[in-house]
Amino acid sequence: MKYRLIGVGASLVVAVMLTGCQAKATTLVKSDAGQVTQAEVFKQIENQATTQQAVQELTLNKVLNQRYHVSQAEVTAKLKAFKRQAGANYHMILERNHVTEPRLKSQIKANLLMEKAVSAKYPVTKAQLKKARAAYMPMTTVQHIATANEKQAQKIIAELNAGASFDSQVRKYQNNRQAHTTAGKLAQFDSYNQTLAPAIVQATAKLRVGHYVTKPVKTVMATADTKDKPTYEIINVVSRRSKTAAVTDDSGKQIDVTNYLREKIQQQRMMDKQTQVATIRSVFKAAHVKVVDAHFAPAFNDYLTTQNS
Repeated sequence: MKYRLIGVGASLVVAVMLTGCQAKATTLVKSDAGQVTQAEVFKQIENQATTQQAVQELTLNKVLNQRYHVSQAEVTAKLKAFKRQAGANYHMILERNHVTEPRLKSQIKANLLMEKAVSAKYPVTKAQLKKARAAYMPMTTVQHIATANEKQAQKIIAELNAGASFDSQVRKYQNNRQAHTTAGKLAQFDSYNQTLAPAIVQATAKLRVGHYVTKPVKTVMATADTKDKPTYEIINVVSRRSKTAAVTDDSGKQIDVTNYLREKIQQQRMMDKQTQVATIRSVFKAAHVKVVDAHFAPAFNDYLTTQNS
């Protein structure tokens, strides 16, 4: 679960200024050189990208709030999930993005409203669920050995083929003490995992329980020393849950796999730019959105037809 934090602070500040722009005579600053009025500030910022974005977001939030309802309980549940995911880095993430918790809650609510709009326009079909279920790899536990040398990785696989156990190979080739303690096991993951390298997830999905890869899995990791540092992984599948087993969702609740897959399909749609644009166009059209001030027309170019503008 991801929330767009960067830029939220700037947009909200501009939004606050815009909501008070009717009081055009308001003096903000006085000096011997003259006064700076709210009208002057508005004229200065109206064509800036952050202002255009703020106007578009204010309009979208008004429209979505009228059409859909998001409860405080829903916001709280998502906030708890975000905190659990961020862990000890929660406050650092907020500080780095110049976002307070109340502002984060506002953004979470905006995301939930958009999710409901997308779900209403693009409901998940039985055919889509069937396809997702067929492709789904349930929670799987693997052992892995990572090496920076492809030849060494091939040697490890050759020794496994000759009868060496995976546990002994972990002890032999992994210097990490934690890897020795866990026998090289990673935290269980499914096919929707976004933490591990995609190549690892894809390779794991092709393996049966008790089997390991026949070729090293190449991944690329960016480091401070080198832009693209290749790592070669040897993966062994230890266990895998049933495809019908209940799954823990982002909020930490156990839900049946059908609802989990439906949730994941919708999350993927939320990341799709074309889906977002089509959804916003639809709700703007239904709400008869029209741009009155031509200065803000650019903010709506992607979302309004010529009839709306």
